[in-house]
Amino acid sequence: MKLFAEFIFETETAETIYRALLPELDDNFSQRSAIGLSLEDANKLVLSVKAEDVVSLRSALNTWFRLIQIAQEVLETTYEVSC
Repeated sequence: MKLFAEFIFETETAETIYRALLPELDDNFSQRSAIGLSLEDANKLVLSVKAEDVVSLRSALNTWFRLIQIAQEVLETTYEVSC
């Protein structure tokens, strides 16, 4: 079974998050899934995941959702500190 999921995150910090997460694409988290990360316009971060099975899809999505969330939280925290 082949599975595919795509999520679009609209945020003013999309480009910064994208640049922060680009090095993570070099790490192959799993042989059973493939990750795509791109920018659409300046405010849309696109995450796409292809997986061989449901377990791999869930695992990849959990990992990348968490990475995106952490990047956003760090940006929010550093913004609050600088104000």
